[in-house]
Amino acid sequence: MTKDSNGYWSISLPLHAGGLSYWYRVWDPTQGWVNKRIWDPASTKPRPAGQSSFRVRNNDVLDAVYVPYAEKQNDPVLKARAEYELPVADPSQRGTVQYVPYTTILGDSGHYLGVYLPANYDPDRAEPYKVVYLAHGIFGDETDFMVPGNVPNILDNMIAKGEIEPTVVVTMGNHFTGTSLGAASYNQTNAANNLVQVILPFIEKNYNVSTTREGRAYGGFSYGGMTGGVVIRNYPTTFGFYAHFSGNPSLTTQDYDNIAAAVGDDDLFVFLGNGVFEGNLNAQNTIANNFRARGFAAETTQVPGAHDSMTAGQLFTIFARDHLWTGVDSVSVTPASANLTQGWNWVRRFRADVTTNDGVSKAVTWAVKGATSAGTTISADGRLSVAADETASSLTVVATSVVDPTKAGSAQVALTPAGTARTVVKANAAPASIVGGGTFTLNVDVRAQSQHRTAPTVTGEIAVTFGGTTQVVSLTDGTAVVTLPTAGLSTGVYPVHIAYSGDPTYAPDAAVHQHLRVR
Repeated sequence: MTKDSNGYWSISLPLHAGGLSYWYRVWDPTQGWVNKRIWDPASTKPRPAGQSSFRVRNNDVLDAVYVPYAEKQNDPVLKARAEYELPVADPSQRGTVQYVPYTTILGDSGHYLGVYLPANYDPDRAEPYKVVYLAHGIFGDETDFMVPGNVPNILDNMIAKGEIEPTVVVTMGNHFTGTSLGAASYNQTNAANNLVQVILPFIEKNYNVSTTREGRAYGGFSYGGMTGGVVIRNYPTTFGFYAHFSGNPSLTTQDYDNIAAAVGDDDLFVFLGNGVFEGNLNAQNTIANNFRARGFAAETTQVPGAHDSMTAGQLFTIFARDHLWTGVDSVSVTPASANLTQGWNWVRRFRADVTTNDGVSKAVTWAVKGATSAGTTISADGRLSVAADETASSLTVVATSVVDPTKAGSAQVALTPAGTARTVVKANAAPASIVGGGTFTLNVDVRAQSQHRTAPTVTGEIAVTFGGTTQVVSLTDGTAVVTLPTAGLSTGVYPVHIAYSGDPTYAPDAAVHQHLRVR
């Protein structure tokens, strides 16, 4: 370290991007501090009042610093961590954290619940907020997920991106079985009962949060993940989502069967994961398979990390972003169907209608399936281009939610061979000459050269090109009226090109039918 002229010490260290936990160790005889861990005095993070929280009593407090991503790190994992773990850029999109006193199931006061409320939290909102209850590891407390675990920043960023609907988070300290600082003060059964019998009613009385299992999630790190096994065994219908970060539930075959019987046809999702330095995922995969065998969804994953809050934060990011409620209810595509003929360069615009909760992105990705031609594509805004050499008899246009890829809608496009019967295309624009800025009116009449007994009326569409702009108009009883604006056109003569196609009986046609003067 280097001491400057003002007496301050400094050191420069290379740090990886994302949230990093740290603390100060202080020796201060005036306060009787010997190797005392303290929070950063400059930190603005909320803390539980007083000195009763477990980490304070255990001389084990943790703060967090946020390191931006540098391109020279060239690491997609670190880039993603910085994207979620650093404070969201817009202060108005940041939620709030508060610590609320309450009395535990054992009748002890002086304990606190951490409560994260999303930006613009509305206590009177008609739809209650979904809520996640998070439990710390063996020597943690209610600050773990809020500070070194970076959950407030993670959710702020997800909500701002529209990746998850605004969500409330509740953290609790589970060291209330006696006053010791050892592992025995964290009793898993007491913690599970306290959560369901005391914390849930307290939060649901004082905050606008969901009271249904579909709107509740439980997550725990290490010993908190193991406690989740007690919760799901003893209260199988209380939560719809479970996350076990670096701490696996201990369940017997009978436990799995009992859970399945209690949950029945309702949905249940279980997430398990750890850091790469904690070992393989064999145990997690076995647990996941036990749930899958009983008809429930389960996922496992591993992140770069060890047994600490940085791993917990990364796992929470994946759990919340990829598996929790997304707020996307449905995706549909309009029009739901289209009938086109082969051998023509078609263009069709499709619209995605996405039903979401407030604050959730309606963005979709588009895809076209079944095409045989490389020229058949769909744009990012739903504009389908069908190539003239497309030989497929049908195409499927798919819109998939960006937030929730399990939600998608589709439209069917039928492609039939064009007919061979000839047509006569007549077109006349009036007036033939107009002052720039005016509008021509073009009347188009498409009739059968020889009327076909099974299709006496010509159907399909015309593509009218004038002044560098093309309009596509459907025929009604073989006719169409098209307006041709001249705004922006210079003085001169412009051809009117009309292309006809779209009827399985009649052959396509294309020609210049008139020249119009702009003066």
